[in-house]
Amino acid sequence: MKVLIAYATKYGSTGEVAAKVGDVLKSRGMDVTVADIKDKPDPKGYDAAVVGGAVYIGMLNGKAKGFVARHKKTLKGIPVAYFVVSGTMKDDTPENREKIRKKLNPMVKNVVPVDVALFGGAFDPAKGPKMMASEPASDYRDWEKISAWAEDLAEKLKKGVV
Repeated sequence: MKVLIAYATKYGSTGEVAAKVGDVLKSRGMDVTVADIKDKPDPKGYDAAVVGGAVYIGMLNGKAKGFVARHKKTLKGIPVAYFVVSGTMKDDTPENREKIRKKLNPMVKNVVPVDVALFGGAFDPAKGPKMMASEPASDYRDWEKISAWAEDLAEKLKKGVV
């Protein structure tokens, strides 16, 4: 099964999550391409796609939304999953899940996903905007949770339970 993982990132955290998801899917025998959306990956010819983005200051990265809108015809013909990284998800509460899930509405309106994952994000002040340089570094990514989601997704894709 050929899978495209397309992600949008500003400072690298989302790309690292995409790479981890890719590693897990590869370990399950899938042919995986992990690509930054800025490099204009094309989902044509893939059997499934995973699209990842991050929430920055309350807004989902526009490049992830744009990718789904631009390729909706192709994406509607294959299983698609979404993941979002956000500092808000450091506390995985029903309220925070609902708040971040709503950020996906523009993408979901274009292509309904077979699965959605919400993960804590990371912030490195050395990579961020100057106005946030004095903020403390943080990393709320739960690598076990990310791996478990990717394992579950691989199983769904292999069984065709999507």
